[in-house]
Amino acid sequence: MRQTASQTSLGVTLLKIILPVCLIALGGAGFWFYKSKVVKFERKPAEKTAPVVDVMKVNPDRFIAQIRVMGTVQPDREVVIKSQVAGTVIQVAPEFVQGGLISKGQTMVRIDPADYKLAVNKAQNALAQAQADYEIEKGQQLVAKEELKLMARMSPNGIRETSLVLRKPQLEQARAVVASAESDLEAARLDLKRTRISAPFHALVLSKAVDAGAMTAAQGTLATLVDVTCYQVAVQVPLDRLDRIRVHDTQGSPARIRSLYAGREWEGRVVRTTGAVTEQSRMAGVIIRVDDPLGLGPAEGRPAMLLDDHVEAVIEGQAFDNVFSLPRNLVQEDSSLWIYNDGRLEIRKVAPVWIEHDRVFIQSGLSPGDLVISSDLSAPVPGMALTLASQERR
Repeated sequence: MRQTASQTSLGVTLLKIILPVCLIALGGAGFWFYKSKVVKFERKPAEKTAPVVDVMKVNPDRFIAQIRVMGTVQPDREVVIKSQVAGTVIQVAPEFVQGGLISKGQTMVRIDPADYKLAVNKAQNALAQAQADYEIEKGQQLVAKEELKLMARMSPNGIRETSLVLRKPQLEQARAVVASAESDLEAARLDLKRTRISAPFHALVLSKAVDAGAMTAAQGTLATLVDVTCYQVAVQVPLDRLDRIRVHDTQGSPARIRSLYAGREWEGRVVRTTGAVTEQSRMAGVIIRVDDPLGLGPAEGRPAMLLDDHVEAVIEGQAFDNVFSLPRNLVQEDSSLWIYNDGRLEIRKVAPVWIEHDRVFIQSGLSPGDLVISSDLSAPVPGMALTLASQERR
């Protein structure tokens, strides 16, 4: 019994020793087995790729500078018509309404002429009386000459001739009265003529102040008229662009004018400057003339231009020969361009001669056929490799 218990105890002890050793050996063998089966990846160095860019081929051409400015439509000629005589308005033309069109020489308003006709008759009678007195005085002068001759014959010492004896002052006085009566008659006729108020030019009635039956005083306002043969557009041009514009009464720079609200367009030309710089914007005032703004004459059918309308004017300025036109966003901040040159980047300085809101014109720094890069480069370095896009944008 004691031997059997001793053997059992020895077996348990051996089992406690051998089993952990076996487990450790099995773990080590498994570790080395799985380690030998791990796939090994070999890292290859990254390949360098050149940026792909779009380009546009440039060639010189002739371009005309365009100056875009804002302005307001104004009358070229505006007059306030006033009555030169007082009286009651007895007639007005049907076209004599606000916004009406009056032809040159057409009677707009008639003032009651009765009093002025009477004044003419009275002046005519006064003139007839003065002329009669003048003729009588001439006869009396002849009588005075004959009397002087008789008295000279009868007097042993003779009688001296004087202007008073010959009634010359009286004759001059009668002649002056005739001249005064003629002037009075002319003034009366002029006042009678002024009872008809006519349009001095082809006009638009901007406003009217009287109507039939109204009483008007001398120098009383009747209407405000605007010449419809031409309007003007007052615009403001930056000072650095003023020398690019041709200013002349008949050969000024042409301009296209477009209403900001209605989209209507007209043609005009630059005729003069205002001779002053605006106080706030510090820009030069320029006047553009628009003939036949209402489309009543040669431009019949053209939409009518409205006074005080806000418009945009595109003025054709100086012409540039042999210049390259590019989108403005292609020129970098340092006035340089990115050029594609045999797979390499070339950064080239250029000299713009004119810049518009979306275009830039370059006269030096480019050659015909150059390929200007239109793509964006994050880190441009001169000489860096580039890849040209499959389709070239021209």
